[in-house]
Amino acid sequence: MKRTLLFLIAISVLSTTSPVQANKSVHEWAFTRLNYARNEKTQQLRRLCDNIHKRAVSIRDNGVMINFFEVNNKYFKMNQNDTAPDKFKHAIKRLRKKINDYYIVNYLSFYDILFINKSGDIFYTIRKESDYHKNLFTGELAKTTLSKHLSKNPKKEVFVDFHYYAVSSKPAAFFIEPAFKNGDHLGWFVMQYAVNKINSLFAGAEQLGMTGEAFLVNKDGYLLTESNFASSSTIMKTRLDNKNIEGKFKEKWGNKIITDYRGFEVLTSFEVFDFLGIQWLVVSKVDEAQIVTEHFQQHPKYYSEKIENFLSELPVNNNGTFKKRRNKTIMVDMDEFVKAEHGELLKTIGVSSCTAFIATYPGKFGYMAHLSPYDKMYGGYATNLLGHIIKKIKNYDIYKYERRRVRFIVVAKHFNGLKSIVDKLVNEGFLLSQINVLHHPQARCANVIFNYSENLTCTEWVMNTNKITQNPGDENNLGTIVKQFLDD
Repeated sequence: MKRTLLFLIAISVLSTTSPVQANKSVHEWAFTRLNYARNEKTQQLRRLCDNIHKRAVSIRDNGVMINFFEVNNKYFKMNQNDTAPDKFKHAIKRLRKKINDYYIVNYLSFYDILFINKSGDIFYTIRKESDYHKNLFTGELAKTTLSKHLSKNPKKEVFVDFHYYAVSSKPAAFFIEPAFKNGDHLGWFVMQYAVNKINSLFAGAEQLGMTGEAFLVNKDGYLLTESNFASSSTIMKTRLDNKNIEGKFKEKWGNKIITDYRGFEVLTSFEVFDFLGIQWLVVSKVDEAQIVTEHFQQHPKYYSEKIENFLSELPVNNNGTFKKRRNKTIMVDMDEFVKAEHGELLKTIGVSSCTAFIATYPGKFGYMAHLSPYDKMYGGYATNLLGHIIKKIKNYDIYKYERRRVRFIVVAKHFNGLKSIVDKLVNEGFLLSQINVLHHPQARCANVIFNYSENLTCTEWVMNTNKITQNPGDENNLGTIVKQFLDD
């Protein structure tokens, strides 16, 4: 608790530091934050693994479990020969009920316990799944990773790393503990450990913000925990870039800026975690775009002025013609917004003292609004078009993990309302890298067409004597602009 408080105080101090006076760069502060989050997860993982390992080891000297192992193995062999007397059968039934209760009190940390004799017979399990009474060295089970380890007849503890175990239809790890009585090797206790306990430990990374997450990776590059940014399970399914993972395992620990599995530039803090001969990679990461946006939020006036000056000095090139499209086109009038989601184009004309605003999830939907000086973004009270669009997008159009894919375009010949629009979007949890601007101060007005299906914007600037057309790709990305300021 005390360490967390000190960390928050440090971040608070940082937020009041001017962009010129900071002793550390924005990226250095971000890596400090990531290192803290990674260390916290590493320590939690160490405690969890040590506790579960201690519980697994305890079974070796547990007389109750050893005796149960021996008696049930004898019963299994008698049943194979159909020689078990009824009295023995009733006694075994009572004993198994007691051992199941004993498991709940002492070994519930494990998903299942498999009792396996030296011949590979799984003569008893707690959950009695499809591996119950099967032989681990024959048939389909012989192909499992667990079988490959046990076939070596280990007399010492073995830890089998997480892998997909078809019997349980989920990833699992196994603690193999040899069972001995009076020096005789009876077989093995195999304790199945579900991945969900480790996943719960890594779930959530609130201190890292909207794009932050912490996760665990195995030596083959597969995620052992769920991604915060996927709708379906990523455990043992999502594989990270092999070159990136190999390098981190070699370096053991450090900080890097890389392109992550979603295709975004991210800052990462990583550390190799050793456990019973197995290595995992503990990673904390955050999108670089979030770091840039957070820095902007700490100094909004400073950067808003720099952005406006930067955009004012950019030349506007005539890159094409304002082509007519065959798609159905919906006109957007002043003081209204329209949504397209069936392949339609959105068009507005005569954007002069107003602002054209586009919000889109490319390929899925698009909104266009024509904001007049009476809108809230200008300080007016007649409309709040941007507020309505954002509410619809966040509440009805996307899941939270999809928010990073939304794109915004602001088209205007002036900067009236631009700061309010940017502040609104950032305060709603979007990033500067998601905001694009088209600006031409010498134009009389602008006509805009947007195709959300192909994420294409065509802007025609109407001049006094001619027209200038900007085609897709001419937008100026605010995240890129501010990052350039930071790099400079």
